[in-house]
Amino acid sequence: MKANAAKQNRKQKKLEKILGLLNTKGKITNDEVEKLLHVSDATATRYLSALEKEGRIRQVGKTGAGVVYTKV
Repeated sequence: MKANAAKQNRKQKKLEKILGLLNTKGKITNDEVEKLLHVSDATATRYLSALEKEGRIRQVGKTGAGVVYTKV
């Protein structure tokens, strides 16, 4: 169970980093999350989806390069 808790803690810190950049910039893209956290496209998408599901951010745009995320 300790390993699971540590994993959750690391994920939470990464989500907070995303929110920190979002506070600074006002909007963020998947590519920016990839560069910020040094993660893959799929991982960046998962993190953004998790924040969106929690109601902390919202997606603007449907697909592709035009998609950005903003604070709720």
